[in-house]
Amino acid sequence: MVRMIIAFVLAMVAAAIVGSIIQTQFNLAALVELSVPISFDTRISTIIHDLLHFSPTFAVIIAAVMVVALPVAYAISRWLDHGERWWFTLAGFVGLLVGFYVVNELAPMPTLIAATRSWPGLVSMSLTGALAGWLFDRLWHPTEQELKEPVV
Repeated sequence: MVRMIIAFVLAMVAAAIVGSIIQTQFNLAALVELSVPISFDTRISTIIHDLLHFSPTFAVIIAAVMVVALPVAYAISRWLDHGERWWFTLAGFVGLLVGFYVVNELAPMPTLIAATRSWPGLVSMSLTGALAGWLFDRLWHPTEQELKEPVV
């Protein structure tokens, strides 16, 4: 149980960090399209700001989605008796895709996360859910080969 909780927390933190960086880059790209000059220093400071201020909110969204998606994936993988890692990865992706739809419907503004306004942004952000599902399973149920790999 402790291993599962640690795997869950680490997977959510990793996905929140990656998702935060992705949404920052989509937002900065939108500003560049409007001819706003963005220096390297501004990019770095914006990433740091979003990691501190956006990633906790995103982590809550991911965790809420994964609390539903991961048990469903686990049940499906047990029912089919194979492919657990792929089911967790798919559940993370689809779960976050549905989660964005729900959050955007409930948000008072057009979208809560601006990067999800376009298909490339929505898919990129949803892939962080796939990362969370894959990483959760990798940490919770590593294969024998993964256990033999050296930790660098």
